Formats: sequence, structure tokens, C-alpha cells
Amino acid sequence: MSISTTTIRFEHAATGRTFDGVMLAGPGPALIAQAATLTGEDGTEVLRGIVRKLLVRKGVDWTGPILGEYLGLFEDSSGIFVLLWDRRSRQFVSHGAMFQSRRFPAAGLVAHIRTEDAFRGLGLGSLVVEQVVRSGFENGAQVIVLATDDKLLGGVAGPKAANRLYARLGFAVLAEKRLADTVDWLMIIDQAAFEQARKLREAHGGLLPQPAPEPLAGIQQRLIASITSRLASPKAELRAEPATEGDLAALFLLTNLCPPQDWRLKLCAWDIDKGPEFERSFVVNVRPALLDRDRLEDASQVLRDPQGFIVAVCAARQEAPFSRRTFRLDVYCLQALFESQPTVVRQLVEQTIRGIECSDRVMRPCRLSFCGADEAKVALFQSLGFAPASNTIPFFTPDFTPAFEAREYVRTLGGAGS
Repeated sequence: MSISTTTIRFEHAATGRTFDGVMLAGPGPALIAQAATLTGEDGTEVLRGIVRKLLVRKGVDWTGPILGEYLGLFEDSSGIFVLLWDRRSRQFVSHGAMFQSRRFPAAGLVAHIRTEDAFRGLGLGSLVVEQVVRSGFENGAQVIVLATDDKLLGGVAGPKAANRLYARLGFAVLAEKRLADTVDWLMIIDQAAFEQARKLREAHGGLLPQPAPEPLAGIQQRLIASITSRLASPKAELRAEPATEGDLAALFLLTNLCPPQDWRLKLCAWDIDKGPEFERSFVVNVRPALLDRDRLEDASQVLRDPQGFIVAVCAARQEAPFSRRTFRLDVYCLQALFESQPTVVRQLVEQTIRGIECSDRVMRPCRLSFCGADEAKVALFQSLGFAPASNTIPFFTPDFTPAFEAREYVRTLGGAGS
């Protein structure tokens, strides 16, 4: 994918403020090279400035993974970035990113949308998101998802809820998860909704009427129904294979869907309890483990359809220190799939266990550990030889009221060929 360069000049109708700049969009290495040419700075300095000023603050441990995306270091993970440069200040002032799998780009994830405080209120964030989404579709995305959160005020989202920015572009709320003082929304869009929203904005002076009128509302409803059905009742042939570092978007969609009848625990093996924490856990902890080629640090398997959508994942990750010789296991899919195709889910777990059992990179004997609180999952692992242990882990509601306890179940794998 090549770099696109677009001149951006406008006067904001409500405030009279003007913007004169350039939008760059494309893959990280080429984007940094173009940005260095535009600014006259060294590419390293450009990237350092982006990391320091424009990346969403998620802690020091987030910097390395994002730099890896910018530099194109991952075999299966593809990053598309958008930067807005202001001519007067000669600074990059707005940023956005799109992550997809190189092998299976059908799902895209929008991330790191941020505008410098001094430039907020000009609509730059909307320009960046629109370009990020357009670039994702050009790169093969069928659906694009994102998560946004807002502080709750008196039990409801604040008057300037962040999800409104995305709703104006045609994104629909696919799922909602309320925590102690925030609400997380999983939002989704396809190309039909994106184009219909654009046409509606053009017909209404740049603003999208709310609530979304027909035919946009109908397109959004059909999209939500189709993606839910795709993950809950897949019609195509499914294939089990190892998870990769490029599965961020597809796994993000699955684990954040949060249907009303969801499991109490999603994927304890990856430290994912509710779903909103998935992106951080995957990027900072899971993906480095998947990339560890010297040992089988992560043996996770996914169940995907021919277009790459993931309908189930069996997470299997070694506990630290590795001298403990323990893999934590858990499985996640929508309950409707678990109930309608239990054999398929069971086979995914069995294949994951066989991968550990047959690997010459795993020390023997090896202990498998499952931590469960959901009866159907517990029954599955017990039928595969996992026995209850004495360890229990308490879980709490957002206001710290005791909710339930999860029990550990274990199984031991012996020597090679056992």
C-alpha cells in the first residue's frame, strides 16, 4: 500500500478557526520516511515525537509494541497510520491507526485516535478516523471495529460521549460493557454503512441526523445481525490453527462482543475477564509470547472461517517462571456456538493440548491448569482429564462486592509421547 498525501485547508463554521496542513496515510515505514521529507527532520526524531505527543497514554510498556507496528516488524500484523501536520506550528497534531492481519485482513481495528489539545474542536479527529477507515477498506477489511469508553456521570455517559464522533461516521454500537465508573462500547462499521453515512452528511450540511435515519439504520441493523450470526452460528467450514500476532482485530471483535448471555470469565489464561482489557493484554503480553520462537511460550489455537473471522480461541500460555512447567488454558466462544457445536469446541481444546504434548520445546512433565467458574466450561475440561485442585480465586463486581469464586482444575502431561 502506497502513501497518500492530501492537502487539508478549511475554516471551522462554528468557531471561525482555520486549519492549513497535510494528511499522510499509509504503512508505518513509508509514512515515517514521507513525514521526515515533509518536516525536514530525521525519521527517528519524527517517530519519537509521535510516540511522545500523539499516542494514547497506555503506559511505558505500550511504546515498544507500537514502535514495532510503525516499523513493520511483525510478519502477520499490518499497521496503517494517519498523521495530520499543521503548517503554521510545523507539528503533527492528530493521529490514528488501523491494525489488520496480513493473511486475513477482513477484520480491522481502529486504535490510537488522538488530537493535540490545542487543536481539538476543529473536527480533525473525524478527518483522521474517516481516512483510517477508508484505508482499512482499501486494504481488504469487510468490517472495522473499535472500542471507546466514557466516564459515567450519575450512571449515564457524559454529555460529550466519545462514541458520538464515531457514530457520525456510520459506526453502530455492537455491544456495551458497564464497569465501575465507565462504559465501554464496541462499535462496528462496514463499507455500506460508511458510504451511506457519508451521503447523508453531504445531504445535511456535513452533519449526520441522529438517530440514524433509514437506510443507514437498516444497514447497521443487518450488519450487527450478520456479524453476530457469523460468530455464533458459523455456516462455513472452520479450521483450527495456531493464533498469530496478526489476530488482534479478529480476536478483539470476538472477545468484546459481550452478549447478554456471556460467560462469567472469558479467558483467564490470557488474563481477560470481561473483554475491554483484551487489546492491552494481547498487545503487551500475549503477542510477545506468540512471537517467542525459542520455546513454546504460547500454544494458543483459534478456530477461524475461510475469510479469517475467529469464532473460538483456546488460550494456552506458560506461567512464569517457566521452571514451573505449567500452561494455563481456557477456551472462549459465544455460548450459542458452545451449545450448538460442542464437538467443534472440544476438538479445538484437544488440538491445543496435543500441540503442547507433542512439542519438543516443552519440558516434561508438564502441568496444565484451567481456572473456571462457568459450569459448561468446567464440565468440558473435567471430561478431558482435568481434576479439581484446592486453589480458588475470588472475583468481584465493579463496586468490589464479592461476585463468585473460580476453582483451579489441573492435568499432568508426562514424558514425550505420553
